[in-house]
Amino acid sequence: MTVKNMTFLVDRLGEDCSPLQFIRELTQNSIDAAAPSRDTLVVWDVDWAYYRMTGVRKLACIDTGGGMTGEEMVRFINELSSSIHQQSASGNFGVGAKIAAAPRNPHGMVYKSWKNGVGHMIHLWLDPERRVYGLKRWPSNRGEFWTPVNDKAKPKEIDQHGTMVTLLGRSDEDETIEPPPGTPIKSRWVLRYLNTRYYRLPDGVHLKSREGFDLPEGNRHNFLRRIEGQSSWLQRHSSQRGSVPVGGATAHWWILREESDRDSGHVAPGGHVAALYQDELYELTVGRSGLSKLQSFGIIFGTNRVVIYVEPAGSSARPVSANTARTHLLVGGEGLDWSGWATEFREQMPEPLKTLQEQISAQAGQKDHRKAILERLRQIQDLLRFRQYIPKESGKENITPEEPTPSDDGQPGLVQFAVSPHQVTKKGGRASEIYALFAEMGSVPAEPVISVTEPKTRWVSTEDKTRSEGDMEDRAGKYLRDQNLLIINSDFRVFTEMSDRWELAYAATAGAGPVVKEVVQEWFEQQLIEAVMGAHALKQTGGWSVPEAEELWDESALTAAVLPRWHVDQTIKRTLGMRLGSLR
Repeated sequence: MTVKNMTFLVDRLGEDCSPLQFIRELTQNSIDAAAPSRDTLVVWDVDWAYYRMTGVRKLACIDTGGGMTGEEMVRFINELSSSIHQQSASGNFGVGAKIAAAPRNPHGMVYKSWKNGVGHMIHLWLDPERRVYGLKRWPSNRGEFWTPVNDKAKPKEIDQHGTMVTLLGRSDEDETIEPPPGTPIKSRWVLRYLNTRYYRLPDGVHLKSREGFDLPEGNRHNFLRRIEGQSSWLQRHSSQRGSVPVGGATAHWWILREESDRDSGHVAPGGHVAALYQDELYELTVGRSGLSKLQSFGIIFGTNRVVIYVEPAGSSARPVSANTARTHLLVGGEGLDWSGWATEFREQMPEPLKTLQEQISAQAGQKDHRKAILERLRQIQDLLRFRQYIPKESGKENITPEEPTPSDDGQPGLVQFAVSPHQVTKKGGRASEIYALFAEMGSVPAEPVISVTEPKTRWVSTEDKTRSEGDMEDRAGKYLRDQNLLIINSDFRVFTEMSDRWELAYAATAGAGPVVKEVVQEWFEQQLIEAVMGAHALKQTGGWSVPEAEELWDESALTAAVLPRWHVDQTIKRTLGMRLGSLR
């Protein structure tokens, strides 16, 4: 079989790769080329020989592996799916480096390799005239695709054996030491990526990268730094660690010491989640996304001090493998079950993590407004139409069960009701109505259960370390549907400005500050609870799908819910008048 348009295929596959994937692929090639009998050094640096001739800094990957002859390089590099090692789904596909790097370097990738002290060179590029990826011919070597190379081009790390790959980018003037747009930590971008890509490096492999690419040569902040992977950093900076079995996988967890939550820029700090496979990290989420994923695992407080890696086990029926671009893991050809893993982890949360949650939560000293809010909501439960049913053989009503709804007393079997077809506005013409006849509605006998299930609430702030920096920044809160938990940001300006307003009004009243804060939080908490419950009730009408309903309780929607303040302000005024006395 052949490919009619190889350039199109390479470009399309390259689009599936993440912007920094080429760093991993070239590094892994160097690791695979490691000589079994001796240590191998892999270095990401400037091609200094090129720089001294042109003044342009080109990024290069250097290794002291076994090296290749000219003929070997032609065979391994010019054939799209060739590989030094045997190809397998769980091993090396043999297309990674070329696919990930070539489209980002159409001007070329120059391979220089020494084997037994003899050097050879090839140049893989996109021919600008024919628009075809391939190797340049060398007229100086009888038109071969390789040519001998002298030791002036040899980096200092290589002696008798080793390979250097130089990335030329899009032109002679392109300085490829510059990271792709949007890459964080410009001076350490290769270092940071490799530390967060690899969990652990193979024995005998030593990996380094230059820090301070953008600084002048000779600057003390421009130097080579060792890359260890996340494992070494976690071992040094964690106070407790352990593992939990979850649904065909193992969840490894770490609690970092308090002084370790600072982001050095070299590694991914606390507050992140990733999948672990063959000592590499996949689908790593940091920042706000990482904190949100940790919260789905039940880590509500102290998220910036916790790290969780889930390692899928797989089986012969459902093997674990990476996708072609090696950006995601697949189990049995399907994506990872993050939701299921998170649920199981919450249900069997290790005691040290529970203790951490309790310790940080206790620092907040929150007032529980739940009872007062619940009493007020009972008065309007007919407006919320928050009906529940429990399946019962003698039940007089038929329902279509959806997902179970959490209850305060842990009562099992409660399910949301589904309305009858005639209650939903029909769209789509006669065909829609005909196919609706095949929908099985009202198939389970049930009895109604009188219950108002409002979400549990937690107020968090950076002051008492219950909220991590960057989480819900300038947002009112977030709702975790699978835990029926509403997390409210007490640092949000709407809440703090309202508190400031009434603390100023009661400045002459001793001890008014804590009372004002308590009242302000209670009424805004009710506003957010009503927004979430109202969204659930709207979902039950049958006119909203789950994804559409989730838009009603995402961070932006919850923030919008507390922006109207006139009625809340009047209610706070009356409440404070009863608690602290009238301002008149």
